[in-house]
Amino acid sequence: MIISLILAVLLLMHVFFLLSLWRKNFGLVDIAWGLGFIILSLVSYFYHFNSVKNAVILLLVILWGMRLSTYLLGRNWKASEDHRYQEMRMAWGKFPSFHAYFKVFLFQGLLMLIISLPITAGMMRMEKDLNSINILGIAIFFFGWIYEAFADRYLQKFKTKPENRGKICMSGPWKLSRFPNYFGEIILWYGIYLTAVSTSTWWTIVGPLLINLLILKVSGVPLLEKKYDQRPEYREYSARVPRLIPFTKPNRI
Repeated sequence: MIISLILAVLLLMHVFFLLSLWRKNFGLVDIAWGLGFIILSLVSYFYHFNSVKNAVILLLVILWGMRLSTYLLGRNWKASEDHRYQEMRMAWGKFPSFHAYFKVFLFQGLLMLIISLPITAGMMRMEKDLNSINILGIAIFFFGWIYEAFADRYLQKFKTKPENRGKICMSGPWKLSRFPNYFGEIILWYGIYLTAVSTSTWWTIVGPLLINLLILKVSGVPLLEKKYDQRPEYREYSARVPRLIPFTKPNRI
């Protein structure tokens, strides 16, 4: 099964690498993120399908991955390349595609394999019934999933209004925290972990912990804070609104 998982990720990332060359947009890799976890879950379920618990895990991943990928497809397919990838192109000089192949596409594939450990290891246990921890995980997942979906939808509507052009969203869920979509994303991954966890797979918490680290310290919050931090209205906003968790003390990186 492990070889099948690796091959599935490699195939997906090569397809999106070729698409990115065709569209001249490395940002298309974001669309592959949700699809990658769906594919990994389907492969795992193919090998271990005789379990209600595994079917529930698969359903949760499909709900999350399809919503995220369709949202990013609508946002990124015809849009210009995201500023993050534009900065990478400039830093990589004459051979940006060579760097992107290893540092973006293959690296994200590796991250998928690590983050999906709760899913793949959980399915290998072939436990038929859900226990109380698993049921709690389902509830946590749906809270995070709905929260993230609502935040994404609210931001999308905010940006479509002409009067908001160039403005920073500070209303709706963005009134409660500066990154409500990331808050929902982190929460739902702990939900997936608890849904899949058993006494022998507790160590797979490395998956949601890695998501937490990436969002808070690497590719999520820091890049957006850097983008907006020179704007006076954002500095005022960040001084009064918490970064991630609603109703907590405002904080900055």
